[in-house]
Amino acid sequence: MKTSVYSYLIGKDKKSIIEDLGLEFNYYHSEIWSYYLRKNWLGRKLYLLILFKNEIVHKVQIKKTYAKLGY
Repeated sequence: MKTSVYSYLIGKDKKSIIEDLGLEFNYYHSEIWSYYLRKNWLGRKLYLLILFKNEIVHKVQIKKTYAKLGY
């Protein structure tokens, strides 16, 4: 999955992100939010990371990992 699929989120505020994707288990005041996307048959997990600057999304990133998600 490519990051460009989620590039429409750049420039949105936190309230808009919650409306689009939900709050999940993200602390509202955190500068980094994560969303679990899926797991493949080998157990590798795919996460969407959303990075905020002054409450506005400035970067989105896809992270693949077998372990716990560490920023």
